[in-house]
Parts: sequence; C-alpha cells; structure tokens
Amino acid sequence: MKPGQASRTAEYVALFRAIESARPASSRLFHDEFAHLFLGPRMRRQFRMSQLPILGPAVLRYYDSRAGARSAAVARTCYIDDTLQSALKTGIQQVVILGAGYDCRAYRMAELSTCRVFEVDHPATLSRKRETLSLALGRIPDHVQQVATDFNEESFHGEMIAAGFDPAQRTFVIWEGVTGYLTAAAVDTTLRWIAAAARCGELVFTYLHRNVLERPDAFGDLARIKRILDDSNEPWTFGFDPGELPAYLSARGFDLLEDLGADQFRARYLRDWPGSLRGYAFYRIAHARVR
Repeated sequence: MKPGQASRTAEYVALFRAIESARPASSRLFHDEFAHLFLGPRMRRQFRMSQLPILGPAVLRYYDSRAGARSAAVARTCYIDDTLQSALKTGIQQVVILGAGYDCRAYRMAELSTCRVFEVDHPATLSRKRETLSLALGRIPDHVQQVATDFNEESFHGEMIAAGFDPAQRTFVIWEGVTGYLTAAAVDTTLRWIAAAARCGELVFTYLHRNVLERPDAFGDLARIKRILDDSNEPWTFGFDPGELPAYLSARGFDLLEDLGADQFRARYLRDWPGSLRGYAFYRIAHARVR
C-alpha cells in the first residue's frame, strides 16, 4: 500500500462485488449496494462498461480469462456470507473483520444489526471507507466500531478493548484477503490473539498457497498480477502449505473445519458461470474454530 493511500487491492474486490450486485436480482449471488461507491475514476469506468448491453459481456470475459480474480472474489464472498450466517444462528455476539477494506457486511446484512461489529484496517483505508459510508448513510451505525492499525507494524489489541471489544462474548472473525500481504510474525501474532480473545469463536480466513511464492511457475504465468501488486506497493509476502495448515492452527489453539482451494469454492457457488474455474488456483479459504 502506498503511504497515505487506501488499498488498491481492496478497490478491485469492491469492483467485482459491484459487478455481481448489479446483476438481476433473480441471478445475482449477493447484493452489496455500497460496493460501487468505493470505485475511483478508472474502476468506475470499468464498472459502467461492464453494464453495457454489448460491451459488458466482453469486459467480463476479459476479467475471467485473465486470471480468475473476479470469480474467486465473488465465490469467497458467498462462502464467508454463508459461514457467518450459520454462525449467527449459534449465538455469535461479536463480529471482527480484520483487514476490513471495503467489506460492507455490517451495512448490507440485516442479521448483523444486533451484533457489535469491529472493522480493523489501515488508517488510510478506514478513513476513505468512513467518509464514503457517512455520505451514503448519514453516519456510521452505532453497532459498528472502526479500529485503525497496521498489522505488520503494531498491535491492535489495546485499541480493540478501548473500542468496546469484549473477550467474554462469542466472536466470529473474518480475515479476508489479508494474510498474503503480511509477515509470518504478523500472521502468527494475530492468530494467537484471535485464539485468546475470541471465546468459543470461529475464524474464516483466506490465504495463498505457499508455492505461489516459492515456485513462481507452479500456477501458470502470474507476472501481470504480481506487477499490479508491486505497482500498488502491495506485494505478496506470505503463504501456507495446505498440508501443514491443520498442525499450524492446532498449535495456536484452533481446530480446522474446512480448507478449500479456489477451484473448490468456485465450483460450490458458480456452477452456472462459463469459464468460472479458470486461474487463481493458488487462492484458498479456511474455516476454523477456537478450541
């Protein structure tokens, strides 16, 4: 992330969510009415082009044929929504969104209006999010607390308590699109905090297969993606070996419930999407429970 600027990768995810939300109500997989508000001029143009009768399908084919980022983002959004909704039925009282970016679950999911929601992210990204949503809603809802931090540079534990986080309450933690940009130490520290603070809680997080870092050719030509990330000052830095993940989480107080690769979670939600299983096979999502 460039100093003083909001995350560019978060804006890409907002674009893909905006495109999905603009589909007809009968066929879209979710509705995020706020996603399009976070698009800068360049991505706003791309979003508008995606809605044109003739050009739109070509724009979507372009996205889906390049690397599979759109289909992966849409499917992982569905997975997290479903997992969160199931957890809420078991008595979850708090939701923590680490690296919240432009995640708008606290505003678009009515089920969360009775929970405390903590959005944790870099100050620049949170500032833009707060300004944008304040214009759209009038103010940030009372059940949402925003906590500014840099996961690689500082601890956010004290700020969470000051914001009203209660370790005695059952908690659901979302950590989407973050771990791949952190140091190994930051990932370890954050997981240990979740295990200690999220009483009887659950965690859903995305991660990169370690081979995408150690064997650059393992998942095809990713030069364009890496160039975009480097230009945004958001390079990939960390990944897990899926075979080692259960033991890694167990050592930190978690039981792994499910671990899916991009092909698997896309197949679960995008059965009707032509070409939806192309690329992004290095991206994974895991669901764990605090022991």
